[in-house]
Amino acid sequence: MATEKATLQYLQTCKLQTIGQTKNNFSAADLWKDNGVEAIGLSSLLPELEAHRVQLHAVVHETLGVDEFKPFFKGNVYLDLEKKFYGPKERWTSLFSLLRFGVMKNIYRVKKKSIPGDLRGEGRLLGGVFVIGPGEQGVLFQYHEKEFGDHADLKDIMAAVENIKST
Repeated sequence: MATEKATLQYLQTCKLQTIGQTKNNFSAADLWKDNGVEAIGLSSLLPELEAHRVQLHAVVHETLGVDEFKPFFKGNVYLDLEKKFYGPKERWTSLFSLLRFGVMKNIYRVKKKSIPGDLRGEGRLLGGVFVIGPGEQGVLFQYHEKEFGDHADLKDIMAAVENIKST
């Protein structure tokens, strides 16, 4: 599956919305105006991210399941009104892909950790991870999910975080 890289110019125009009682709309560029960000739930890295002054944000394409997700995520969660964080070209998987060995292994890994989940919502849209430097430093790292439940290598993420130049 070919993946088109997202540029800083593409992502910064994305319209995001806070999730909760009060809904505030803002530009994605506000997330990394002063600090770099890592844009998916990698809460285990939070102490190291904070040491580098990097904030942790999750950007979702729907609000269904967010309340169940929040206890496992130690950052802010935002709704991507335009799905721009899902690529200049969105990557979708089929329902049949759930039968692939790699996907079954990912589901087993999550269940083994007692992380609840269900089959509600639109789960076929594949996500990813971005490390974005402050200001105009741009996208320092991006990883696009290849199949449901796979993850970026934490060492690769931290290597990108360590390359962020302080402003």
